[in-house]
Amino acid sequence: MSICKIEILEHHTGELGEAIQHEDHLVESECYHYDSGSVLEVAVHDDIHEEWHIFTDMDSGHRFKIEPAKYRRLG
Repeated sequence: MSICKIEILEHHTGELGEAIQHEDHLVESECYHYDSGSVLEVAVHDDIHEEWHIFTDMDSGHRFKIEPAKYRRLG
């Protein structure tokens, strides 16, 4: 697993738990959001699929999925 920084290009929201790739995870009702311009240090879980890329935010520990068009890698 690699670590990188990404910049959020468009406001992004979702529900915690939706990016966990296991059938037995608990469904979370807590939502997360990232504002446009946010820079995050993330652990990369999956960045090869066309529709969704999956990261863990190293500050919050939240695993989230995001469309590739909504962020860009830095550095």
